[in-house]
Amino acid sequence: MSTLALELTDLRKSFGPTEIIRGLNLQVQQGHRHAVIGPNGAGKSTLFHLISGRFPLTSGSIKLN
Repeated sequence: MSTLALELTDLRKSFGPTEIIRGLNLQVQQGHRHAVIGPNGAGKSTLFHLISGRFPLTSGSIKLN
């Protein structure tokens, strides 16, 4: 079993009444690569700001090893 490098559990982020990220779950194993793709305004940058701690979570948890 590989060690998790990143685990997102029921991640949610809202700006006012607008929910940008809804219930995101993700596990990334150490040594693995993943890509986040999507159209403009889909929440990609917001996701990375949440992981880095620049933006506070609305709810959920982030574990970064």
